[in-house]
Amino acid sequence: MQRSLIQQMLRSLMLCLLVSPMLAHAEPLSLKESVSRAVANNPNLAESRTGIAVAEKGVESAFGRHYPRISLDAYIMQRQDPIPYIPAQSTTVPAHFSDGYASLGPVLTIPIYQGGQVMNGVRLAELRQRVQEDSFILTRNELIANTVATYNKILQLKALVESSSRAVKALEEQQKNAKLLFELGRIARVDLLKVEVQKVNEEQRLLALNEALKNTCSTLQTLMGEAVGPDTLPLQLADKLAPSDLQTDFEAGLTLARNNPRFQLSNKAVDDAELNRKLAFGKFMPTLNAVAGYQQQFGFTPGYNDGVWFVGATLSLPLFDKTNYADLHREQFQKERAQQKLKAVENQIRLDLRIAQASLTESRKRISATEQAVEQSRESFRIEQEKYTAGAGIMADLLLAQAAESQSEANYTQALFDYNTAILDWHKASGDMEVYLK
Repeated sequence: MQRSLIQQMLRSLMLCLLVSPMLAHAEPLSLKESVSRAVANNPNLAESRTGIAVAEKGVESAFGRHYPRISLDAYIMQRQDPIPYIPAQSTTVPAHFSDGYASLGPVLTIPIYQGGQVMNGVRLAELRQRVQEDSFILTRNELIANTVATYNKILQLKALVESSSRAVKALEEQQKNAKLLFELGRIARVDLLKVEVQKVNEEQRLLALNEALKNTCSTLQTLMGEAVGPDTLPLQLADKLAPSDLQTDFEAGLTLARNNPRFQLSNKAVDDAELNRKLAFGKFMPTLNAVAGYQQQFGFTPGYNDGVWFVGATLSLPLFDKTNYADLHREQFQKERAQQKLKAVENQIRLDLRIAQASLTESRKRISATEQAVEQSRESFRIEQEKYTAGAGIMADLLLAQAAESQSEANYTQALFDYNTAILDWHKASGDMEVYLK
């Protein structure tokens, strides 16, 4: 008895463990909450956020070239013949010969002039840090856009599932009535078959919609940084597909877009190319370094050691290097390429804003038209049902009316989805995705 009780308790515990992940989204999930979870938990966005920290260290690395460098230099040598590894200091202080000798000591190098390469290197690193920050914002905007689109798609699929479910129930009732009328000899068998065929088709459509709904829910959970499995349940959403009012202004949208990452990334690419051109030009300039150090010198045969300090400067003046010329020309072409890319990006933004405006206008009008079509099709279906029940209608007209009702509801749902997608496209083109976090 006690063992059976323990087993029952274990089964209950396992059931709780299995069900608890499924209940994680028991509360209806709003669009704002979905976007907030995606921004907080999506691993791709976290990876992009880490890239900013990497870029910050790149700035520190580039700026470090301004500072002096201290190194510990050492060498050891073995020769066939001895040489004066310590030269004679005077006629009374002779040189020291050895066939094996070594030296060890610190060396201080202070950069004085590098042809502008150090300064431009820092500027380039700082620019690339800002590029990484813009890339993070762009990645976040893409994530928000995908999350909003997926959320709206789930709402559309739920509406289609509800419509299809009502159609299946209606066809089930029609099938029952048709069987009864067929048994009474009031209709032909072909009318009964028509109902059964349409019912099977609608059931197949409902099955496909439910599978699409499961997959889309899994996509939304993945965007929110959650792991999905074969037993993932559909999400419960709090919002509904509805036409919201959005007033658009092309010039205002274009101004907003120019201040957002999509445009700024291309703008910074021009600055990046210019700094790379300056770095390439800096290779033609002389480099000047101050050098100081101390060496402890050792001879082995015979044994001897001595310490010596030194201080001085090194100057390097490049006279000819074909690679430097090729690098400079390459960076000049890269700048021209970046300028053309910037122009192409602005033209694409203009096109995206224009298309989004047109889609908003078209889908807004389609919502009104399809809403009226839904009311008309429902009334037509009701009339055909009454006519058929009274024996004044035919099965073909009833089925056509029922199919027309389902199609009109699908068209209305599609119009709502397209309108909300057009709103999303407008915000995406202008770069204003913060509206979905407010």
